[in-house]
Amino acid sequence: MQNSNKYIFSLVLSLFFVIFILSGCSGESVRTKQMLMSPKRDLINCALASKGATAESPDNDPEHPPSEVIDGDTSSLDWDDGGGWEGNLSHLRLDDLLSRTYIQVNLPGKRQIRELVVYTIDSPKYPAEEYGLKTYRLEYWHGTGWEGIEVTNGTLDRQYTIKDNKKGKIVHKIKGNLVTNRIRLVPISSNDIERTYSLTAFGGKTVYDVTGSARVIEIEAWCDPDHIAEVSMEESPNLLPVGKRQPSPEEQAVMKVLDSYEQGYDNENLEQVVSNFSDEFTTLDGKSKADIEAKAAKFFEEYTKINITFRDLKIYVDPEGNKATAEVNYTLDCVAVADGNPLRRSGILTFNLRKEQDGNWRITSAE
Repeated sequence: MQNSNKYIFSLVLSLFFVIFILSGCSGESVRTKQMLMSPKRDLINCALASKGATAESPDNDPEHPPSEVIDGDTSSLDWDDGGGWEGNLSHLRLDDLLSRTYIQVNLPGKRQIRELVVYTIDSPKYPAEEYGLKTYRLEYWHGTGWEGIEVTNGTLDRQYTIKDNKKGKIVHKIKGNLVTNRIRLVPISSNDIERTYSLTAFGGKTVYDVTGSARVIEIEAWCDPDHIAEVSMEESPNLLPVGKRQPSPEEQAVMKVLDSYEQGYDNENLEQVVSNFSDEFTTLDGKSKADIEAKAAKFFEEYTKINITFRDLKIYVDPEGNKATAEVNYTLDCVAVADGNPLRRSGILTFNLRKEQDGNWRITSAE
């Protein structure tokens, strides 16, 4: 059954990889390397309550609540007056990853994160090397579960991202592309952890009583500015406008189509998915819009919890302004209905679009 599911999954994915080359006004192929690249932008901290972010944790100490990590205050001086979040580390006696506390930040929609900054306690009274976070793990939500975040100054490991930390401020540059709407920090130990021998459990495993707590002052998630509220609701909050700070009307129209396509799959809405394809959609092997609809319908029958994430959008609009090529990196997560197994695929999609007689842009082919 599992092999059958993988076969269906691969078959359905063929709708993403149909081969067609968009011709411009001169009849020459538009090559990916000719697409405009994104200019460097100033980043914005989207992990702020003032930007629409929220925070949560299984530890909700009223004196040090989760909301303290998204209030914009990075100072540790007011710790005794309720500044920062505090998490219980007594779970360590169980040696169980699933029992660990965490501090989670829910971003205002999916964002492309370039940098994460963690502030642990660090003041003259509570120096980081004595009271701050020592070891922790950074994770992101990919649609069906949590996965470790790969950073330039840490280790992508099941147990930890950072260990043996003595600093109050830790800056993490993100490796690769990270698009998500949720991040969390899982503290593993602090510099004031004390373990007291308790007993030897069944099977000869040593158990310790643990004292100490995780203290996080602030978490910052620095994102591309075009993913924040400045992008209108008619544009995709998941896609990065390319080539200029303010996308052209044609680029905005292309972004709107891809956003609708993405949302159609995420919401398992067959009508919405199909509406983004031109009636004249064809592939080199003769597949039509009706074939795409049939495959998508089958996909929705066989899979659930579908989440497609587009990132790093590049757009080329031909000189006449009525044809375009869009290239995106994608990640597709879903769960097989038959056996509950999660599946993930990722790669690059190239969409060819045109402006049709009714004034709307639609996909004419894809590869």
